[in-house]
Amino acid sequence: MKKVIHFSKFFPAAVVLSAVLIVSGIVSLCVRGMNWGLEFKPGQNIQVSVAAETDSDKIAELLTSNKINASVKSAGDENTYQVRTESGESVENAVKSVLAEKYGNENVVIEQSQSISAQFSKSLIRDSIVLVLATLVLIFAYTLFRFKWDAALGSVIAVIHDALIMISFFTWSQLEFTTTSIAAILTIIGYSINATVVILDRVRSDMKIVEAKSFKDILDSSLTATLSRSVITTITTLFAVLALVVFTTGDIKNFAIALVVGLISGCYSSLFIAGAFIATVRKHWKPVAVLPKANVRSEEESE
Repeated sequence: MKKVIHFSKFFPAAVVLSAVLIVSGIVSLCVRGMNWGLEFKPGQNIQVSVAAETDSDKIAELLTSNKINASVKSAGDENTYQVRTESGESVENAVKSVLAEKYGNENVVIEQSQSISAQFSKSLIRDSIVLVLATLVLIFAYTLFRFKWDAALGSVIAVIHDALIMISFFTWSQLEFTTTSIAAILTIIGYSINATVVILDRVRSDMKIVEAKSFKDILDSSLTATLSRSVITTITTLFAVLALVVFTTGDIKNFAIALVVGLISGCYSSLFIAGAFIATVRKHWKPVAVLPKANVRSEEESE
């Protein structure tokens, strides 16, 4: 019989550790602020066509080396790029001049240029927050449909924990926070809830077959049974993400770094944070008659 690891003993320490990390992140946010990407700042949006062999990374490097802070993305067509810069006098002419010097004046055409107001940047931040909150509501509805309210709320607390840890990391490291960073947070929310649901499924199954004196015993048994799955899944995913960290640059690299932090936090929260909340709510739980394993399997098959 597999030895049961008593995860529940570490619940208080895990909660304290998470609280310290999140509070320090909030303090860092208040003191140092967030290193907002250009998408979240007022500035200039320039669409430029470059009829030469290049790519968005090379153009961004070229502009940065000429002291023009810009983010560059492909705009769909092979030779068309979207250049986002900070506000400034003659920034459009400066971009055209730098690119023309490198690729030739006849090969560079400014197709479109528009100013992005501070109000628009604030609305983008607000919309991003609404998107994350809407995702959390949908997750709560999904887990509430499958499990009891405390398990659903515990799952949401776990993914909120992961999002806050990632935001704290951005404030500590001053890594640029862009729309790609929001995509990383949403990706980890999906990963984390999946890991937590696997554990909750096991808890529901073990409640029918595991003889236990308290709900913490059930949790310990379920967490032990799913530990190898949680760790192996996280490690294999980390290998792929670490390859992106090593071999890419720019937004993709920042995205991958954020995923590394989120994957570790997601594995940790599914094992400790969600369980700690549910164990607290069900501390007065009393065991019911345990069904034979064969009966449980037949019940699950009939469902």
